[in-house]
Amino acid sequence: MNTDAIAEAADEISRPRIVHDIVCTSCGCACDDLKLTVEGRRITRLEPPCPVADAFFLQWDQRALPPADCLVRGKPASLDAAIACAAEILNQAQAPLLMGFERATCDVQRAAVEIADRLGAAIDSTDYLGRSRWRIAPQTAGCVTATLGEVAARADLVVYWNVDPLISHPRHMERFVRRPLTARGTEGLQRRIIAVGDHRTETSAASDEYLQIDPGSDSAAVAVLRAVVRGVGLADDSVTPQTGAPLAQWAYLAQRLKTARYAAIFHDSQQAGALAELIRDLHRHTRAVALPLGGPPNEVGAAQVLTWQTGFPSAVDFSAGYPAYQPGEATAAALVERGEVDAALVIAADPLQHYSGAALHRLAAIPTVVFDDRESKTFSSAAVAILTSGFGMETAGEIYRSDGVALPLRAALPTTRPAAENALVQILRRIAAFPERAPIGGHAAAGETAC
Repeated sequence: MNTDAIAEAADEISRPRIVHDIVCTSCGCACDDLKLTVEGRRITRLEPPCPVADAFFLQWDQRALPPADCLVRGKPASLDAAIACAAEILNQAQAPLLMGFERATCDVQRAAVEIADRLGAAIDSTDYLGRSRWRIAPQTAGCVTATLGEVAARADLVVYWNVDPLISHPRHMERFVRRPLTARGTEGLQRRIIAVGDHRTETSAASDEYLQIDPGSDSAAVAVLRAVVRGVGLADDSVTPQTGAPLAQWAYLAQRLKTARYAAIFHDSQQAGALAELIRDLHRHTRAVALPLGGPPNEVGAAQVLTWQTGFPSAVDFSAGYPAYQPGEATAAALVERGEVDAALVIAADPLQHYSGAALHRLAAIPTVVFDDRESKTFSSAAVAILTSGFGMETAGEIYRSDGVALPLRAALPTTRPAAENALVQILRRIAAFPERAPIGGHAAAGETAC
């Protein structure tokens, strides 16, 4: 290429360009209407404005990066060498664990499940801190689902239960609550917003009403509300000490919920099971739904993919040759803390930064293979670390919004780093089907590898 052509190419890369319809992976809303101004390798403008999205897109180039894209035992290596060493570690392990996946596309998650199946490993979707997601509520109480679009079109009553979406999910009210009702039969209805919480927030200030409860009284408050909805007689002198609010407040909220045409309760998943029971009670009177606001995608996708492939949403153990659901025993943190893991494949999580005690020491003592799009304590300490293309910035694929709606993800920026799913497929090709591995419950010693 001659000098003029090189200069022209460089000018083309640096010239500002507009990228439309980008999906934001900063929170569970997964807004899919973003317009980005891109200059070279930087995002310089984002529309519509959102403080959470701004922190992700406009500060992307400021994230911590390792000294090399691939590290083997802390030293720079080629991608082929890193993949070969990763496959060797996983092949030699007797009780491997796969964890992470929430900041990953469904393609990455499918490849991870296939590796776990091939290895006879345990697999558990965790958040970035390495904490397992507790998904027992839908399995025990069931749950009524709805899309955010349905809520926006139909819900004439919205209750925010001890959450502050104006801070955590800044465009939630704008996109799904502060809009006119449009469904047939809602003509003339006005949506009412009630915030329930243990302290005043920006969301409570923006709501039509605020109902206060005592800190730590969520479980009792939902139980009282359920009792009132079902017509159970309660004494005010027993309700107020438990919830911090008089019985009259819960009678008022119960009446509001029962007489709404469509009620929607948004929560942070802590009371998912109890609220699911409340929704079941409300269905004797009206249409209602309880939905989590949701963490950063692809939390829902991780549960969806694992359920497609195994029938279970988390804490799955393949060591018997088939998937077994063990939500108490086979969660990532529990396995590590009990010393029942001798190698780990960690994708987009940083457990070493946040584990403590036995879990921290035991995870640090075993060989780990880490895929991530930034440097972290777990990445820096890994036996094999591979820097992958950035989730939500440089990746294409599919993710799930907090309400279970699938959205296509496309890259806002080009990348020279490998896509995580491609690297996992290369590892998979080098992994032999496991002959016999230690079942969950057996003690595993840290393995040694030649790489």
